[in-house]
Amino acid sequence: MPRVPVLLLALLLQLPLVAQERPELRSENGWYLSPHGTIRILVLFVEIDFDAKPEKDPQPNGAEHWHKGQLPTWKDRVFDPFPMAVQKADVSRYYQDISLGRYTVLGDYIDTLITLKESEYPGVHQAHSIGMHAVKEANKRGSLRTRHGLTVADFDLWKARGRAGEPKLAGPDDPHSYDHVMVIVRNSGLGHGQGSTDSGSPGELYGFRSDTQSRFGAMNDLPFEILKHEFNHLLIGGNNFHSGGGNAAQFESTFLPLQGGWSMMGASGSSLLTCCAWDRDRMGWMPDGVTHRIRARDRSDREVNADLDPLAGDTGVYVLRDFVTTGDALRIRMPFIPEDQVQQWLWVENHQGSKRNGSPTDRFHWEGINPCVTGVVEPGLFMTMQVGREERVGPSIFNGAADYLRPVLANGNFDLHLRGDTLHNSCPFGTNSLYFVRDPELANPFTGNQEQELPVYDRDGNGKVQRTEHWVPGVRFEQGEPDLDLILFGRPDHAFRMNGVRSIGMCTNPSTANMMTLFSSNTRTSYGTGAPNVRTIHLNGMRVDLLEMRANGDAVVRVSTNDTRMSSDQRWCADSIILPPLRGMDGHSLTVLSGNRLLLDRSRTPTRMSPADSSAGGPWFSDPTRLTIAAGASILVEDHATLELKNNSAVHLMPTSRLVLARKARLCLPEGSRIVVHGDARLEGRAKHFRKARRRGRIINAQ
Repeated sequence: MPRVPVLLLALLLQLPLVAQERPELRSENGWYLSPHGTIRILVLFVEIDFDAKPEKDPQPNGAEHWHKGQLPTWKDRVFDPFPMAVQKADVSRYYQDISLGRYTVLGDYIDTLITLKESEYPGVHQAHSIGMHAVKEANKRGSLRTRHGLTVADFDLWKARGRAGEPKLAGPDDPHSYDHVMVIVRNSGLGHGQGSTDSGSPGELYGFRSDTQSRFGAMNDLPFEILKHEFNHLLIGGNNFHSGGGNAAQFESTFLPLQGGWSMMGASGSSLLTCCAWDRDRMGWMPDGVTHRIRARDRSDREVNADLDPLAGDTGVYVLRDFVTTGDALRIRMPFIPEDQVQQWLWVENHQGSKRNGSPTDRFHWEGINPCVTGVVEPGLFMTMQVGREERVGPSIFNGAADYLRPVLANGNFDLHLRGDTLHNSCPFGTNSLYFVRDPELANPFTGNQEQELPVYDRDGNGKVQRTEHWVPGVRFEQGEPDLDLILFGRPDHAFRMNGVRSIGMCTNPSTANMMTLFSSNTRTSYGTGAPNVRTIHLNGMRVDLLEMRANGDAVVRVSTNDTRMSSDQRWCADSIILPPLRGMDGHSLTVLSGNRLLLDRSRTPTRMSPADSSAGGPWFSDPTRLTIAAGASILVEDHATLELKNNSAVHLMPTSRLVLARKARLCLPEGSRIVVHGDARLEGRAKHFRKARRRGRIINAQ
């Protein structure tokens, strides 16, 4: 009896040692599959013979791209069977480009169509289990026969059961197992653009199981968008990594609106079809011989660290070569966000477009399929904000919420709203598209919608906003401008260009300030409005300028600070805005230049799900704007410039702060709005600026 506790104690003492021997978890090792090296995928092309219920067939006569009873016309465009200097097949080339040559994805297909009779396989109506039926039918052929005569060993290049975040082992299994089996169906319950993937096996195919599997519907064409999206799950992580136009309302997400943009995890809602710099950073995809994790060049063509904290001194002029072919990018840290809230970084990429760099996916989503689609006509800077998701090492690398990337578009943010009518026969497929209004008077750089996201509104009027209550930006209407279609999927004016918007700063739209978040699922918030949410806009004085786009495609970019001078009319809306004690060239934290107006207004774009405020002008799903001038900060409103407050907005001057109105400046402080002076903060200007407002209780002192 005494031996039992001693033996048990010895075993328990060994457990920590075993745990310590496990490899360090790193995102660059991938989730179920490694994003490095070479993998080869076995593809089965399948159709269903609805012999029992022919009325259930969604495509009884086939289509031009995939005739009934035949393999699809694009069968050789999915994967290349062997490595090439420049891959030709669509998916193989995609992975070669986004990985900078670090990941080679090959494939081959069984050389005959797999036909599933409904009467024999009644389970074919369960779309996501169709792989199991396809394998059973394929096994009737006796042995594996692929288009290029490959064997099971050619599809078994990695050991099975690789753990998430741990290094994956190259080499064959014993017995063999296919690394990945992919089923593509012509006419099933999986409509075009639908599919799924997992780490399971559809069963033994010619005597061998698979490590991972996927299945896709392909009624319209090669299902490129959903195919890459689902396969990328196996590299990046689960549904909480949906981003870049690949998310859905039911998944917990970082922002109230669903995001578009560009990312490996993009799908039907993407703009650009290539990856983003965050993807490459997470996957560890870098060129040979580089020193820095995030890098650019200086004007002497030397590599420099491009992970920047401008307020700590990381300013200057940087050269960004083409992002797709070199991986160059800038990442700029947003300052002043409290540590218990999600940190944010602005990414800057130079996209030359497919016509210049030759990469087939460095283009807008529908570019090239119809002359009505405007493509990337001019190279430019594409920017996106990373929110959280900085964990690349350790046990939490697969945690977090979806839509952690939000595009920052050169044409700004606005309180966008529907016009109430529909364009029929719209570009490019002749479908219906909603008109929406972009009103320059409703510019809203801090809390407005940008055109690569799905704005939300209280569609059913129940006093709550749900994330499914959204609309797709289709046709842009702006007074005095031509109507423009297909907005969500990318437009030239979304990029910062030499012939368009070239700068982003504290006083521009869009702004270099951080973004407000609202972690939420479809119907409820995850943390209310508390941490880790960021619910305050922190003005920071940072600026990014595109100085030059060289003939060879290199972008010359300046990153600077102390950009505190407002040289155009601005409308600022946010539940909370803080102006810290920045020091611009004139010594002030913010200067409204002569001839310009700063309007503090209430956001008509929702910043919360509920409750609705039905006060005048409502219903509102935002708080009145509050601008806090922090201790030591100062605002100067120059002669012939205006500071206006509207819709119950407020300015709070904290102790030692100053609001200075020049002799001929104008202050508009209507009923409901107010200025609150705390402690020894000072209002400076002519007495007439403040006398009437004080008498009406619109300027008050708070001790």
